[in-house]
Amino acid sequence: MSNDANKRPPVPGGPAIPGYGGDHGNGGAGGAKNLRWRFGCHLRRLVLATYNARTLRTDEKILELEEEVDKLRWHIIGLSEVRREGEDTAILESGNLFYHREGDHLSQGGVGFIVHKSLVNNVVKIGSVSTRVAYLILRITKRYSLKVIQVYAPTSAHPDEEVEEMYEDISRAMHSSKTHYTVLMGDFNAKLGTREGGELKLGNFGLGQRNRRGQQLADFMEKEGLFMMNSFFQKRPHRKWTWSSPDGSTKNEIDFIMTTRRQLQ
Repeated sequence: MSNDANKRPPVPGGPAIPGYGGDHGNGGAGGAKNLRWRFGCHLRRLVLATYNARTLRTDEKILELEEEVDKLRWHIIGLSEVRREGEDTAILESGNLFYHREGDHLSQGGVGFIVHKSLVNNVVKIGSVSTRVAYLILRITKRYSLKVIQVYAPTSAHPDEEVEEMYEDISRAMHSSKTHYTVLMGDFNAKLGTREGGELKLGNFGLGQRNRRGQQLADFMEKEGLFMMNSFFQKRPHRKWTWSSPDGSTKNEIDFIMTTRRQLQ
């Protein structure tokens, strides 16, 4: 970070699950991202979002992102493909908190968060389990806390073993410490599609056809008791896609927000 960001902000905690991580390889899919998808959590009218940044390698890119999200109402943004070196937490000149962890390869992958300045003092812990899974714990009230987990999944060019390892890392993040609410979100590089059979964790409003990676996600949701919040909201198709091919001919929903409690909407 440049001198515009203050190192070592007053945020307790850090990478809190040492010894985990052994994830291998990152790769980004080309194309555009739909920035319209947001998630509202009415505990304190919190607004959470997940965003594939493609790169925040320079401080100028962070400033550009802040300028764009300043037009929106938001509290926590989970970031995929941050593409910055190392692992760091900093208070930006704006007062927002920025956390990142690099991917396995320089200039590829990585995850992180931007937390709105109004909530910085509510952050209890922030860190990562691996290069693909980061998390933060936010104090909501004296009694309740919220855990937010951000994910950047391997693309289809990577073997299934890496995806399975990522889900193991997510489970570690979910169960490493107990909070009243948990939100899991990010770029899963999977097409979940519409509800199949008697699936109860999905709503009626999925998009597209499920692929093999989507079935892995569905199985993980069932195992961990996660509800797919994307699927409980009826939207027009042009507002549900989160990834587009470079020529715009293909649009898929591969970024998701899940919770352990369906009423978090």
